[in-house]
Amino acid sequence: MEKLSVVPAIKKPTLQEVLTRFETWRKGKKPGSRIPKCLWAAAVSVCDVHSLCEVSKALGLNYTELKRRYAIATRKAQRQQPTSARFVEFPALAMSSTCVVELSNASGATMKMTFQGQSLHPDPVAMIRAFRSQKS
Repeated sequence: MEKLSVVPAIKKPTLQEVLTRFETWRKGKKPGSRIPKCLWAAAVSVCDVHSLCEVSKALGLNYTELKRRYAIATRKAQRQQPTSARFVEFPALAMSSTCVVELSNASGATMKMTFQGQSLHPDPVAMIRAFRSQKS
């Protein structure tokens, strides 16, 4: 049986909300102090809706630094996304049955494994892990 977890949606702030947060911080900051990470994160999050140029101008941020932070956040988000693969349980194979497993990845590489009876050597799980971890 497949288990799915429910993650509550987190509302992303609007550009206006982030601008208000920056204005509030700028009023109370000491000269020369760095922008807090939470404000950078908020600025990066609105770049999913608005262009980097628009966000940097509206918030008074360095475009190059915002672009760098957005690129880092995007790479982290891509690595953290769950894969579309799901656990599939196969019923026990009868001695005379044949099982064929075919895999393909985003780069177009394919792998086909054929098992007869209950012979599971070499280890198919290890082979699948190796296939999925190879660089394209």
